Amino acid sequence: MRFASLIAGAALGLGGLLVTTSNAEAHPHGWVDISVEGLFDAQGNLTALRQRWRMDPFYSQVVMEDMSRVAGDSSMAERLDALGLEIRNNLATQDNLTHITRDGEPVAQAAVDDTNTEYRDDRLIFSFVLPLAEPQPMAGHTLHYRIFDSTYYIEMVHEANEDGSQPLPEALTLDDAPAGCTTHIAKADPDPAKVMEAAMLDRTEQGEPNLGRFFAETGAITCPG
Repeated sequence: MRFASLIAGAALGLGGLLVTTSNAEAHPHGWVDISVEGLFDAQGNLTALRQRWRMDPFYSQVVMEDMSRVAGDSSMAERLDALGLEIRNNLATQDNLTHITRDGEPVAQAAVDDTNTEYRDDRLIFSFVLPLAEPQPMAGHTLHYRIFDSTYYIEMVHEANEDGSQPLPEALTLDDAPAGCTTHIAKADPDPAKVMEAAMLDRTEQGEPNLGRFFAETGAITCPG
């Protein structure tokens, strides 16, 4: 899956901008830095996960250059808006690459209708609010999520310090959460065999379905009972 296919094959489909990351020789071929904010209602239920995805600088540059060559008199802001809508529509076919459970049970998602696409600090940024199908009571419960490209062509990791070893505090935050709710991000610990499998794939190949789950970080939101 090309990065622009992060977006086509795995689900983003970036408006037909089929980009080849020709300088990449092994998985992953690009990356996305993510941050998540858990949104709560007045009753203390978790209602949505607000996400921000920052595409890597090389991919961002290629997309912006291609968008600047699109025929027509639309502004760049209008083109970014159209790109965001296509990303949203393609993500919807893959549960937004987001896998959510509460106490180990799957949590259904509702449709995304709040998105924003911009280019800032040399990064293409796609932000959206992912509503849960039903508000989730959190008192005494833990919600986990993982966000990943199933073929691991693209690595998706939380915003972290410079060497990537420690997620930043702003990588997972809460809005209007009840007192005592906490967050945690667990780094992936893939089996060495899976690491080797990913490394053996060249830039023309994509991994087996769900290879990406072995490399996915896990975010947790826990509230006291």
